Amino acid sequence: MVKKIDDIRIDHVGWRLWDAAAMWKEKFAAEMVASGHDWYAEARSSVVPYVALKGTRQADIVARMGLSKQAVQQLIVDLEQSGILRREPDPNDGRGKIVLFTEKGLAAQRDSQKAKTKVESEIRTMLGDVEFGRLMKTLKKIGSKE
Repeated sequence: MVKKIDDIRIDHVGWRLWDAAAMWKEKFAAEMVASGHDWYAEARSSVVPYVALKGTRQADIVARMGLSKQAVQQLIVDLEQSGILRREPDPNDGRGKIVLFTEKGLAAQRDSQKAKTKVESEIRTMLGDVEFGRLMKTLKKIGSKE
């Protein structure tokens, strides 16, 4: 008999954070798809948070994502083929590449701000302003690397 995840899952903060992040990602992706960016519901969209508006070295994306170089490269190639990202030679590293957004990718980033605001508003409505403020403060404290 195969155990279901709920059969082996013990309630702790890690699962609570994971569930909350999964809910946020699901709502965000749905908003992006509704805005015409279907690729946001796919695994390849996981690269996007690691690409700065002014571009990011591909090697840095690989290091931050914690995936193999080949896996990250395939995700980037998929986004390149869809016209969302482009790669240019890294002027500081003859073998390296800089990953940049195309105009289509930048348009998605502009739409993502609206989607993030909408999802945040839904969460704020669910919690109320005071509890939402506490949540933000707590998450900032948890996420601080100081």
